Amino acid sequence: MVEFMSGPTQHSGCRPGFGIRLVSILTGVIALIIAPAPGAPTVKLAKLTVPSFERKSLLNGMEVLMLPPGPSRRSFRLMIENGAAFDPVGKWGITELTTRMLLEETELRSGALIRRQLESLNGELELQVDWDAIYLYGSAPEENLTAVLSLLAEIVVRPYFREETFERLRKQQLEAVENQLKRPEVVTQKAFLAHLFGPNPYGHGVLGTVETLANLELRDVKIQYRKLFLPNQARLALHTSAEPQAMFRELSRRWGVWIRAEAAPFTFRRAPVLEGWRILLQDLPGDEALFRWGRLSVEMGSRDYYALKMLEEYLTLSLPGLARAVEAEQQIQASSRVKAFRMPGYLQLSLRTSSDRLMPYLKEFLQTMSGLRKGQVDPSLMEEARSLAYLEFRNRLEDPVARLTRLLDTSLYDLGVTYIANYGLRLRRVTPEDFRKLLMEYLSQDSSLLVVGGPAAELKPELEEMGPVQISTVR
Repeated sequence: MVEFMSGPTQHSGCRPGFGIRLVSILTGVIALIIAPAPGAPTVKLAKLTVPSFERKSLLNGMEVLMLPPGPSRRSFRLMIENGAAFDPVGKWGITELTTRMLLEETELRSGALIRRQLESLNGELELQVDWDAIYLYGSAPEENLTAVLSLLAEIVVRPYFREETFERLRKQQLEAVENQLKRPEVVTQKAFLAHLFGPNPYGHGVLGTVETLANLELRDVKIQYRKLFLPNQARLALHTSAEPQAMFRELSRRWGVWIRAEAAPFTFRRAPVLEGWRILLQDLPGDEALFRWGRLSVEMGSRDYYALKMLEEYLTLSLPGLARAVEAEQQIQASSRVKAFRMPGYLQLSLRTSSDRLMPYLKEFLQTMSGLRKGQVDPSLMEEARSLAYLEFRNRLEDPVARLTRLLDTSLYDLGVTYIANYGLRLRRVTPEDFRKLLMEYLSQDSSLLVVGGPAAELKPELEEMGPVQISTVR
């Protein structure tokens, strides 16, 4: 039986044992997906309604986006338009550690007091560090929203960095990285990103490595804070029923003391396109094995992004058929994904099964890709993929928290709010011929990377029939 399960999983780096939940987004964890039933009805790709909001700017450059209230709790999301891409070479993981330290102590309050006050206000506060941005977000009842946002302002604007706290959090982060090295899905994703992106910052993990975490000092945290946490790089989006001008005045009192500075330029070298077809083998113990096939994709805002989102869904819909072509009674975990950032991201398909069945699945996958490159596209499946790409975007707009994220993304990636309104229309403009051309380019083995994790002695002979095999040591 082929099993496609719902609910993408996320790895949460380290988690404090108290009321503030830490979430570190790491793209390495394999997502399990459920394939919609064949023949699902297509959807009219209409123009979407941009969420109504009022935008105001503080004198220090910080932007505030106020949206009408949704459910009883009021969600908020602060985005800093600098992320882990700014980790210095040899000090990967410093942005993650710096952000975590913000929640530990301010000039006025201890971490214990911060947690007690959040609890008394029925407030929630979490953080997420990504390559392109840092997020601090949560929710509170309307009557306590201003107080929770004032506490957030103190955390961001007036942190206190103590040596003992630094050592404790660095140890926790190091333990999280060491635990990841025991997980095949994370180890293979690290290898995939490192070899695909090369010297580009997206090639390193947000949490860092055992070696780079050992290089960190408290002064690195202070330098990274001053470099990244700037009001002119910050946008706060929130749902509220308060009168906008009154809320803006209250926010100005708390956030206006944050001093602006010149932002570090985002001038990173793009990842070089791979030459030819590269196969990496990661020797991993156990009876399970997995492969990750992929290549560089595009940046957010590219015209090809919409067709690639259709391709992501098309591959997802094709996975059950691929599995049945190999074996009717076999359980697998599989996913397809397209990631786009401020610089080109990646297209990836992953599959995990028993080590003795991995190669048949891999060969069937490569054969399927060969057919797609030749234009063997199922028109009804393509239209279903188009509808699913649209529905995924539209449905997220209906969630209050995701709505804030969508709005902030338009600023982070210089898309403009028309990106939201026209998402469905741009999907609709992808013609069958456009889709076939995309398949020919993006499903070619040229410039693609295959990472296989499993028992090397068992898998290497068959892999060598496909091309030279390099043993990967990325961990």
